[in-house]
Amino acid sequence: MSANKQVKFSQGNLQYTKSTGTWSFAAQQYEMLGTANVVDGVLADKIDLFGWSGSTATAKWGISTSEDYKDYSGDFSDWGKTIGNGKTWRTLTNDEWTYLCSTRANAASLIGVARINLDKAGTTYANGLILLPDTWTCPEDVTFKSGFSSEWTVQAYADYQTFTLEQWEKLEAAGAVFLPASGFHYGSSIHYVQGDGDYWSATPIDSYYAYCLLFYSNGADWFNSNRYYGLAVRLVQDL
Repeated sequence: MSANKQVKFSQGNLQYTKSTGTWSFAAQQYEMLGTANVVDGVLADKIDLFGWSGSTATAKWGISTSEDYKDYSGDFSDWGKTIGNGKTWRTLTNDEWTYLCSTRANAASLIGVARINLDKAGTTYANGLILLPDTWTCPEDVTFKSGFSSEWTVQAYADYQTFTLEQWEKLEAAGAVFLPASGFHYGSSIHYVQGDGDYWSATPIDSYYAYCLLFYSNGADWFNSNRYYGLAVRLVQDL
C-alpha cells in the first residue's frame, strides 16, 4: 500500500469454525470473540485469534494453542487463501501497516481510538482503533477526534471519545475502518480483551518472530511478536 495503491478492508475480523472447517468474516467491524476463543482450556469451535500462519502442518493457519515456535515456522501462508469466495484477500505487510498508521500524508489526523456503544446504556461496547481513508468527509452531525488518550486503560477509550451505534454507522458509511481491541491468546489463556488490539502482518522477522500492529488506548506500535501468540487478522483486497 502506498499513496498510489488502495485497498478495501474486509467487513470484519477473520473467523474460523472448527466443526465445519470453514472461514468467514465477522458480520460487523466491531465484532470480536475475546475470551470466547478458549473454552475449558482449549480453542473454542469458533475462533478469531490465530498464531502466525507458517507453512508447517502442525499449526498451519495458526489454529493451535501450542507454545512451541517450531509449530509456526516456515514460509508465510496467507490467510487470504482460505476464504475461497472468488475474490483475492490478503494480509497487510508491516510496511503497509506502518504507512496506514504513521507515514502517509496527514496520518496523525486519520487515526484515533474510540469506544462504540452497542446499546443505549453502554453496557455492551467495543473499544478499538479507527482508521480513516486518505480522502474523506466527516458526517455533519458526527465529530471525530484523531489521536490517543494519555492513559492506558480500558475506560480510557471511552473517555477519549465514544460513539453511539448510529454515529459509528455514519462514520463507516463515510469510509472509516474499525479494528476492535480483541486482545490475544498465549497458549490457552486470553489477555487484554478491550484493552489491546493485536493484528498480524504478513512480514516475518525470523523463525521465532513476525511483525504485528499493536495498539492500546494511548498509542500504536509495530511490535515483534512471537509467532505462537494468537492475534487478530484483518484481511484486505487490492483495488
